[in-house]
Amino acid sequence: MSVLPDYLNDQTEDAIRQRMLDSLPADLDKAEGSYIWDALAPAAMELAQAAIWAQEVLRRVFASTTFGQYLDLRCEEHGLTRRAAVKATGQVIFTGTAGTTVPAGTRVATPADPVSGTASVEFITTAAVTLDTTGSAAAPVEAVDAGVAGNVAAGAISLLVTPVPGISSVTNAASTSGGLDTEDDASLLARYLQRVRSPSAGGNKADYVNWALEVPGVGGVSVVPVRDGPGTVAVSIINTQHTPAEQALIDAVQNYIAPPWVDEAEAEAMTLGGYGISIDTTLADDTGDSVKMTYNATGPGTISHSLTGILQQAGVWQARVRLKADAVTGTADLLQVGVWNASGSIWTKTGPTSTTDAVVTLRASDLATAFADKIVTFYWNGTDQLELRITRLTTDATTTIWVDRVVYRSTFSQDTGTGKAPIGARVTVEPATAVLISISATLTIAAGYNADSVKSAVTNNLQAYIRGLAFQADNDVRYVHIGQAILDTPGVVDYANLTVNGGTANIAIGQTEVAVLGSVTLT
Repeated sequence: MSVLPDYLNDQTEDAIRQRMLDSLPADLDKAEGSYIWDALAPAAMELAQAAIWAQEVLRRVFASTTFGQYLDLRCEEHGLTRRAAVKATGQVIFTGTAGTTVPAGTRVATPADPVSGTASVEFITTAAVTLDTTGSAAAPVEAVDAGVAGNVAAGAISLLVTPVPGISSVTNAASTSGGLDTEDDASLLARYLQRVRSPSAGGNKADYVNWALEVPGVGGVSVVPVRDGPGTVAVSIINTQHTPAEQALIDAVQNYIAPPWVDEAEAEAMTLGGYGISIDTTLADDTGDSVKMTYNATGPGTISHSLTGILQQAGVWQARVRLKADAVTGTADLLQVGVWNASGSIWTKTGPTSTTDAVVTLRASDLATAFADKIVTFYWNGTDQLELRITRLTTDATTTIWVDRVVYRSTFSQDTGTGKAPIGARVTVEPATAVLISISATLTIAAGYNADSVKSAVTNNLQAYIRGLAFQADNDVRYVHIGQAILDTPGVVDYANLTVNGGTANIAIGQTEVAVLGSVTLT
């Protein structure tokens, strides 16, 4: 990046005053303290200050040297705006007297921690709910304040800020997510430079990068044209932590650039069979009703759903099964979810050339007590008869499961030009593939330094180096740079026995891969 020239920096008070004095006749008294010297000094001070202002104006006029609202103004000239902070969302479970209504706008919170100085995080319910016959109900919530602070762990919410008679407790069975801070200058500048250096050309590669970066939470993009054949575009993304993007972010980018095919079916409308299966009409946190699956020693219970006439195009699809359990401590096999190929009497595969069956076996410990999606990826060739099969196994004799609905979502887009992508483009948005980087070394630490502190600082330096490689032109992890990151840490005199992924070679990172720091062993 170019360095801003020191324009007018030579216009100091002394230099300006001396030039003015030199322009006067030599026979005048111009010594310091004289009438003329004292008369010119204030003007010289003001002119020197004006030169400083002029230099500052120059700094603020260029995108690479400006900041804050001035960078916002520069970006707005090219249709870019700073991404606003986003509120975290999630779900809480209220317990208490059956029939109690919790109104929308009820505030709940995490407790403050005076030891660590962590402040309480408040959330507000976005819909009214009524406690069912068991004395519980799930309500959607969003953080009162936008930002990453709203992403709290499961079980963190325990305070009822707004008193509600009949409610005895509140908790969140799953973590809240989606909270983002306001975009910082570095991220906004990177998007600005990407936009002006790679202008749009009606759906070129740069367009896909720019479109993906417009979605809050995206930290980097890699685009592979025609990867899956003519007219296809593969977009790999990472989040702002420079790790593979989570499913919610993948969905947001896919919906923005090129929406996929989406079909939804309620579990209670599917074919129910076997034992321990019933339709539950009492839950308040489902869509429509749910199918309840309980243990029955006689045999397994089943839910099946024919996909004939449902899927619009051949390709790789996802079956997103929304379900929950009454307890999550069981470690025995509990539930099997898969897509059966009735034409070939086998499980369908996860991809056109894959040998992996599109079926997963879940345990109670894999589930949550609040409804959440479990995803099975499967491939359809456009002709075979497929069937979703959900089986409640008899290995776990205690856990109850509820299945709410299933969403079938293509991993590729429609080609109708509904989103940003042009008509005819078939777009697949996917997370970057993580390549774990494990590092081991023996450190020589300088006298007077705390060993644990130095090790922590080394790990932070390694993390910074690894993250900085994400989706760069040269993103390989280089052995010598790992060593340099260690040596650059204050307190490190030398190192020995350095290995990266067990060896001393560079680690090649592919175009759609991202290096992620794994285990760091420092002795």
